[in-house]
Amino acid sequence: MFIDWLRFGLAVMLWATIPAGIAYWLLIHGFVDYWRRVGPAPTWLVVIPACLLIMAGFWRWGGGIVDRSDLGTNMGLFAAGVVLWGISVILDRRTRDHLDTPTMLGVREVEGATVLLDRGLYGRVRHPRYLSLVIAAIGWAMMANHGASYLMVAALIPGVWLVVAVEEQELVQRFGDAYMDYRERVPAIIPRLSSPSGQQQQND
Repeated sequence: MFIDWLRFGLAVMLWATIPAGIAYWLLIHGFVDYWRRVGPAPTWLVVIPACLLIMAGFWRWGGGIVDRSDLGTNMGLFAAGVVLWGISVILDRRTRDHLDTPTMLGVREVEGATVLLDRGLYGRVRHPRYLSLVIAAIGWAMMANHGASYLMVAALIPGVWLVVAVEEQELVQRFGDAYMDYRERVPAIIPRLSSPSGQQQQND
């Protein structure tokens, strides 16, 4: 049945991609000074294969775990998951209004970007991309309705907070007092209801 195949595919995708995604951003932000010294080409030659190996390992290992954790099709949960996924798409598109593709992929971090964003969606939350990711993952997990999916979402939330902590250390080093002031004014993940006026500058 198509819905069962779709649910299983979503569950395996979550199982395989969440650890690799967390590893990717921890590698980029945690070792950004080193990557800037060695340059983009060596960076991607190390980071991308490492993350692909993590993804392949979880993909190969996770199929049986995901299959055994099936909680059954629940169309109410599936519909709610679709709504959450739609919200994440809207947030992602609004985020992309401020970021080019290299920034979305972390290339600007390796290059040492010198612009800080604090307008629009970035005036309400410092890391809208991570907010969008968490909402999307929760939505996909509800659509899949597998225990393994919920487990990965539970792991994603502290993983995102860890990535934020590591990334913000680098952002403070890069932007200094300007970022510290921005951090005081704007929450990290949960957006405020009203957006303060800001000046244009860049982060992810």
